[in-house]
Amino acid sequence: MAFSGSQPPYLSPGIPFSGKIQGGLQDGLNITIKGTILYCSGTRFAVNFHSGYSDNDIAFHFNPRFEEGGYVVCNTKQNGSWGPEERKMHMPFQMGNPFELCFLVDSWDFKVTVNGNHFVQYSHRVPFHHVDTLSITGAVQLSYIGFQSTGIWPVNSAPITQTVIHTVQSSPGRPFPNPVVPPMAYPTSVYPMPFFTSIPGGLHPSKSIFVSGAVLPTAQRCGSRVKAMASRWPWTVSTCWNTPTA
Repeated sequence: MAFSGSQPPYLSPGIPFSGKIQGGLQDGLNITIKGTILYCSGTRFAVNFHSGYSDNDIAFHFNPRFEEGGYVVCNTKQNGSWGPEERKMHMPFQMGNPFELCFLVDSWDFKVTVNGNHFVQYSHRVPFHHVDTLSITGAVQLSYIGFQSTGIWPVNSAPITQTVIHTVQSSPGRPFPNPVVPPMAYPTSVYPMPFFTSIPGGLHPSKSIFVSGAVLPTAQRCGSRVKAMASRWPWTVSTCWNTPTA
């Protein structure tokens, strides 16, 4: 999907907020919301993606609730009726603290990150191309709502190809498990960003991870990160970049 340009941001909008998404939701559109959770304005806030200004049809309802220890509800409303709730029993926001909330739209789902950390993915229940309105209500003060089209390619610009090699090494004197895992190939060559996946067999010495792709001409930075969820083995990751221009 190609985009003609990015929509200007909304700066310090009031609550409740309702604003148009120029061109509607499209594959690759990233929406960033910055603000602060308020102490004395209730125990919930909601971000809604819907068609027009009516709340009868909401493609994605993202609803953090500071109740019962804190959790987040995700849902869809069609013709005035809510579907089954999807609850994430974890609260990534803190009352009184600023936050950065990002929604990345792709062909299959919304990918949601909070303060730079992946939080949840919500599969589309209705066609997202019909969505053209964003609304926000509840216990928040907003400072910024921005729109970035991750698929922007300037006319007649050539992509920059790159190969990234990650080499994993153990710390001196510390053993590493070295399971025998066959090479892993993913079935398609194009993935939405940000990309998350597990590493089959985990990390071990001599294991290499190859990442091939194209850096968009408008990019300011790119990178990769390997995260250890639970491991008693120390490790370091070194990165080697090879970036010939087309």
